[in-house]
Amino acid sequence: MWNLWQSGFVRSLILESALFPAAVTMLMVVAAYYKTRKYPGWRSTFWVAAILAGFLVGYALTYRDFSFPPRTVLSWLPWLALVGGIVVAIADRRKHPGWRYGARGMTASVSAWILLWPIVRQESVLAAFLAWLTVAMLWSVLWFALTPDHRDQKPAGTTLFVGAVGLALVAPLLGSILLAQFGAALAVVLAVALVFSLLVHGSRWDSPSADMGILILGALMVDLRFYAGASMVVMVWLLVSLAAGTGVASILQHRGHSGRWTVLAPGLISSLPMAVAGWMALQTYMASGGGY
Repeated sequence: MWNLWQSGFVRSLILESALFPAAVTMLMVVAAYYKTRKYPGWRSTFWVAAILAGFLVGYALTYRDFSFPPRTVLSWLPWLALVGGIVVAIADRRKHPGWRYGARGMTASVSAWILLWPIVRQESVLAAFLAWLTVAMLWSVLWFALTPDHRDQKPAGTTLFVGAVGLALVAPLLGSILLAQFGAALAVVLAVALVFSLLVHGSRWDSPSADMGILILGALMVDLRFYAGASMVVMVWLLVSLAAGTGVASILQHRGHSGRWTVLAPGLISSLPMAVAGWMALQTYMASGGGY
């Protein structure tokens, strides 16, 4: 272990993708908890800000590009997360659920178009439309299914955590260490927020926190498929993993189950198809000769 830490490359990966994002997120969620004890309605706003800040720290240390207008597809990540997070957080405070669904669908659709633009502009109108429609629909449906209403969203958080871990493991096998670092940063900040919410009695993990996780993970998955060249088989298993966690959470909640098992079970079930996705990515890596 000490030999690994002595490696400058490994040390920078751990610091930039794990320790620094975790530290920033922890400081912010602790501060948010103590600062909002008199106003618990604001806690979800501060927690989603902690998740965003933790991820952006990992992004800044890894990619260091906050240019505007963004110069690359990856340069759009912080702006999509920031603007999209604000939009869905505002909509979440509306009483009518149509605002929430509309904001999520619009954010997913606009984000998909922005991320796909360098590719679709080279295709025919029909091909570009179908590619955008497929991504936007999958992203929106997954978003609606993961966060169906104003329940405690910890089950969605554990599912997203598994998805981020899976992306961090799959991406380097497919040739993108950068996306692996982003996935690791997202997994770490989600884990910190989830663990803290589980340790604090009566603490909720509201929709904006899950929304931020879905927004960032969805953008990373689009990049993984269209720019890192992930095979369709790998992507299908990644989506199956998220769908499995969503399905288990829905079943348990509709049957009236509560407690930590309801939170942990979706993540445990979703880890099974995620392991298959990792195996498929490993086979692709071995078939290519094991190099980048």
